[in-house]
Amino acid sequence: MTGFVRPSTPTGFDSSRAAERAADPQGWRYDQERLHAVYDVIAERRDVRRFRPDPLDDELLRRILSAAHQAPSVGLMQPWRFIVVRSADTRVAIRGLAQRERLRQADRFDGRASHFLDQKLEGVVEAPVGVCVCCDHGDPEAEILGRGTIPETDIYSTACAIQNLWLAARAEGVGVGWVSFYKPAELAELLGLPDRVEPVAYLCLGWPDERPVRPTLETVGWSKRLPLETVVMQERWDAHLNPNHSDSAGVDRAAATAARDRLDQLVKPAGSLGTLELLIERWAQITGAAPPEAIRAGVLICAADHGHVNHNTSLFDSAVSSQVAAAAARRETAVGVLSSRGEHQLVVVDVGLAGPTPAGVRDMKVASGSADMTRGRALTDAQIDSALATGARLANELADARIDCLVLGEIGIGNTTTAAALACTMLGASPETTVGRGTGLDAAGLERKRSVIAAALELHGSRLHAHEALAAVGGLEFAALAGAICAARRRRLPVILDGYAVGVAAVLAKHLDALSAEVLIASHRSVEPGHHLVLQELGLEPLLDLRLRLGEASGAMLVLPLIEAAGALYAHMGTFEEAGVGRPH
Repeated sequence: MTGFVRPSTPTGFDSSRAAERAADPQGWRYDQERLHAVYDVIAERRDVRRFRPDPLDDELLRRILSAAHQAPSVGLMQPWRFIVVRSADTRVAIRGLAQRERLRQADRFDGRASHFLDQKLEGVVEAPVGVCVCCDHGDPEAEILGRGTIPETDIYSTACAIQNLWLAARAEGVGVGWVSFYKPAELAELLGLPDRVEPVAYLCLGWPDERPVRPTLETVGWSKRLPLETVVMQERWDAHLNPNHSDSAGVDRAAATAARDRLDQLVKPAGSLGTLELLIERWAQITGAAPPEAIRAGVLICAADHGHVNHNTSLFDSAVSSQVAAAAARRETAVGVLSSRGEHQLVVVDVGLAGPTPAGVRDMKVASGSADMTRGRALTDAQIDSALATGARLANELADARIDCLVLGEIGIGNTTTAAALACTMLGASPETTVGRGTGLDAAGLERKRSVIAAALELHGSRLHAHEALAAVGGLEFAALAGAICAARRRRLPVILDGYAVGVAAVLAKHLDALSAEVLIASHRSVEPGHHLVLQELGLEPLLDLRLRLGEASGAMLVLPLIEAAGALYAHMGTFEEAGVGRPH
């Protein structure tokens, strides 16, 4: 078609064209001078406390409020409202609210009360204008795009308006101070706000009698701006270990594919090695190579006690935990015997035994066991963080010793009850589906375990994240094992899981670092009913099903010869090409 002229784009609509955007993807960018101005005003925004008495021009104030009114808002709800306060009487009354709260709050700053009281509030009256930025929540039944899923979006949108106001004021050379020492209900009453309206910020505006280069609280030594690296996380929140997530860490898809290709060439029907073929692929995915024919494992056994045993959740008391840990360290228990059969490095660690650390057991005690989950929090945040870090440190030490895989186990009287409680809190399961006999309880004992867990769930709730679950029900060995798994993932080290308790620790690790599940290998399925649910959650098929319920990594140790056999088959079986035979159909 000749002579066709594209019609012009109406005002207010995007006039760019696809070809134009493809040719210059950065075409929407400001020129360098304007770009620097934007970043400068962001970097130089300050909280001003000292003001000149000179009045603000009405047109200037209108420009600043117009900038606030151009803030983004979910569903274009525009919930912000601005109350401009010029009356000296009103400003004095607001300062009175702030002064009263300032004195009330001072006692909360242990040893810093005088420093806190030095912070200036005179700007409330000195500044010629105050602006109370409010959020009008409106009719809660009114359907607004985006608010149905996140009701707080009106507050978030109002916060954006405050930031716009502040940046525009800084560009105009106007100082802004945010007053936060008041009770919102008292300010709302003073300004006559209706019930549906919430005061979000009271701002002082005026010509500044100071030009701070740094934030005021940084200048006076109250606090300082954190480095960017401490507030940026990749892909998901991980406040406790904060691993550097990436799509490739702990996952080598190319190596797994290469292993699968070679398995397909071996002289055998396709897939005939069954689970061993999946095992070889998974090992290659983790390490970049097939399993070795001779494995040297790092065997990490974490021992701890649990406060709920005073409810007779076990046939034995906490003293037995220390006795078993000492025997394991002497290589007299199952894990000790199996570790001695190869050149495996066995480390038995006290992370939370109730009594003194036994001879031969490494002392890394975080606390003397978890508290009773039925009476309150079983662990503090500091204890959880310490246990996670301890597990990570131990895993890294073993990895530095050039091991081929990490084998995990646990020792602790009562920890099957804690395992079941953790499974309930994280998986939303019931005690009926997660509680087993543990050390051999009878029917009455099973009911005691279930009732203890039910009481803990009623107190703490369910569907908790890892950190919340550990705080609610314990225990320290679970946290340490989870920390070890997360560290092993970062070292691309296969982790051989033992039974129920270690499997629950793996679920904790998966909550903390989703990619940690990619380095896990399930050794066996125990007779504990909850173990099946845990393996499902992890997406793992166990290599053995021997009806074990011993713990302490015994089941995990039993699969090491099987993994070695898989490595030997992969390395030494001939291919169809080498054998000179055709592939069976």
